[in-house]
Amino acid sequence: MFAKKIMASMYGKARRAEDLPWHHPVPPRLLTEAAQHRPSGGRALDVGCGAGTFAIYLAQCGFEVTGIDVIPRALEIASEKAAEEGVRIDFREADVLTWTPAAPFDLVLDSGCLHSLIGGDPRRYADRLRHWLAPKGDYVLGHWGRRHLLDWRPIGPRRRTKRELLALFSELTEIAYEETVMTDVPLPFGPTVLAHTLWLKRPA
Repeated sequence: MFAKKIMASMYGKARRAEDLPWHHPVPPRLLTEAAQHRPSGGRALDVGCGAGTFAIYLAQCGFEVTGIDVIPRALEIASEKAAEEGVRIDFREADVLTWTPAAPFDLVLDSGCLHSLIGGDPRRYADRLRHWLAPKGDYVLGHWGRRHLLDWRPIGPRRRTKRELLALFSELTEIAYEETVMTDVPLPFGPTVLAHTLWLKRPA
């Protein structure tokens, strides 16, 4: 709840996506490759879509996109930006641990949602992914990694090792590609973090 209040406060101060300290206009490389892997598009879900930057990118790639987030102001910014870009996206206020779609998705993106579930059970998140992701579907996860036992902050995202992440989804997905880089982020979360991006695939 505390983390949600912090995020809501930061979104409340932002007039547009570019005002957010974590804004990054360029999609992750593995997301672009996963999208190109499906040239005919399909159904895509942006989990914890925030200001909608990557949801808009997927819509521009030809996907039918749904974006969910728990913060109303984030969805307002996302809707305004989508209208400016001329794309239609189904933005919904929803709790990722309880929301169930009417049909599964061919591509699911999580760019920082799972690691923001400070008080949530990650196993419930993995169970939701079973409902979200269609057979042979692609799952792209951006998550802050844990370099060692002392790599933590009193506030901010929950850091996990790559091994922990792969174990969480081992029954549902198989690894396709992975990328780990050091990246700069604002204080008090940074100044640098180890960022994991995983592209996992659900078997048929």
